[in-house]
Amino acid sequence: MARTHEFITGPDSGSAPFTKEWRVRRRFDRRLRLLGIPEDLTGWSVLDVGAWHGYFSFECERRGADRVLAVDRFAWDKFGMDEFLAAHERYQSRVEYQHLDAHELDVDQIGKFDLVLVLGVFYHLRNPVAALERMARLTRRLLICETHVLLPFIHERYPLVPFFPGDERTDEQTYDLCGIPTMTALTEMLRFSGFNEVDIRYRPSFRYWKKLMALVTMRPQSGRGIVHARP
Repeated sequence: MARTHEFITGPDSGSAPFTKEWRVRRRFDRRLRLLGIPEDLTGWSVLDVGAWHGYFSFECERRGADRVLAVDRFAWDKFGMDEFLAAHERYQSRVEYQHLDAHELDVDQIGKFDLVLVLGVFYHLRNPVAALERMARLTRRLLICETHVLLPFIHERYPLVPFFPGDERTDEQTYDLCGIPTMTALTEMLRFSGFNEVDIRYRPSFRYWKKLMALVTMRPQSGRGIVHARP
């Protein structure tokens, strides 16, 4: 597991695919820096909620985690899990995996974890507070949440969450989303769900430009935010 993830950056690609894969790799490297996952996870157990292709699951294993459990349902149902299984075999990985929805996580069935990753998942949750309460019971040390956050022009400090039809009605909308919280809504939900310490680690890029665009277009904008939460 000492090598980087070649299933994302294949070494035998032609020039055009190589350019695309280099950009993907650069994006993931940046995400890793911003997420603030501990460099040394020796002795830690990790739960990757919404693992999809398993990039962060395998990365945590590479960083020395004693146990990593990858769970997903929506992505593995809709897009399949061929990439995850191919990488799992290629790395001869010990990462465990279960076909579970975030709303089905049960501490009595899967146990507690030192680190819980919730990356690109929150805005898919049909019942976000209920799901976060389950995750709070599972989290021993740290939960890292990365999600789209809402950027309205003047009400960013209010706990707002617009509602969308959700994953089950993707044929009726452009994006398969349930809701995008303002950063205030996200942090308050985490506290309400059982986390005692909530730290904002990253706010959306070009935040004030997007707020200006919200004023011009009369529609809230969004960007990625990262929060660390501790029980």
